[in-house]
Amino acid sequence: MRPYEWMVKHTPQTEWIEGRGILFLIAFFFIELGAGIFVVSSLFSSYAGEVIGWLVCAVLGGGFHLLYLGHPFRFYRMLLKPQTSWISRGLLFVSGFLALGAIHLVLSFWAHSNLGLLIMVDVFAFLTIIYGGFAMNYVNGIPLWNSALLPVLFTVAGLWGGAEVSMAILLLRGGIGEGPERVIQILLLVLVVIFPTYLISARYGLPAGKVSVSEIVTGNWWPYFWIVVVLMGMVLPVGVTISSLLAGSMAIPVQLLYVSIFFGLLADLVLRYLILKNGFYNPLVQVPASYSYVTKPFYE
Repeated sequence: MRPYEWMVKHTPQTEWIEGRGILFLIAFFFIELGAGIFVVSSLFSSYAGEVIGWLVCAVLGGGFHLLYLGHPFRFYRMLLKPQTSWISRGLLFVSGFLALGAIHLVLSFWAHSNLGLLIMVDVFAFLTIIYGGFAMNYVNGIPLWNSALLPVLFTVAGLWGGAEVSMAILLLRGGIGEGPERVIQILLLVLVVIFPTYLISARYGLPAGKVSVSEIVTGNWWPYFWIVVVLMGMVLPVGVTISSLLAGSMAIPVQLLYVSIFFGLLADLVLRYLILKNGFYNPLVQVPASYSYVTKPFYE
């Protein structure tokens, strides 16, 4: 792309997805997934789930986040502007969750943790889940991100993924997993409503939002959207949920549950990739739609 083209064409953001930016996506995914696992596991008194959720957030999420940073030992500077930066607020939320969570886990293992402490950990874990959506929503130049529904979508997806892993942990340890399954059913229903509403609102908003949604739904990324996100990540879990409601959870093969959980997590990761990859900026100068990024350049 020539240097001046950003003035007249819809241009995609690359900072958070190209090159080392892919590490940012993976870090976001594991941070929210780990916090979601902890929150749901704490609701059903699953100590193993709490430990796994904390480790996923700290080791995988934190590790990839440090790899993304060009100068990891200067990351503390990102904590210094919580009054203006969602990234700064998010790191404070994650730090609070990991610090208080570690105290809670140690106390739970060696003695008895305090309920008030667990509530504080859950609050920080929930804030950890929501901050990614708000950080992206704060970018006014990208209509696909600058939507009030994006934080809601990411929050529901993070809790849904957490509930799925929590159920898998309970099943692997010989439990029933009925509690997390009820949470999954509720969150899946909300996700099925929120997801298309978010895309439709972006599609009929500013022109760059239309370009973003078109690229995802009918453009270069349609196989990932329709096959991985919609078919594997939503249709399959919805089918499993309906079967569970009609025939009872005990009638569903546990292998099918594991497959559904795996594809649900994969779809969550791919959906986040598509939203980051197809975040288009509005051009500085408005031009006819026929000269958009996905068609020929205006100078030809």
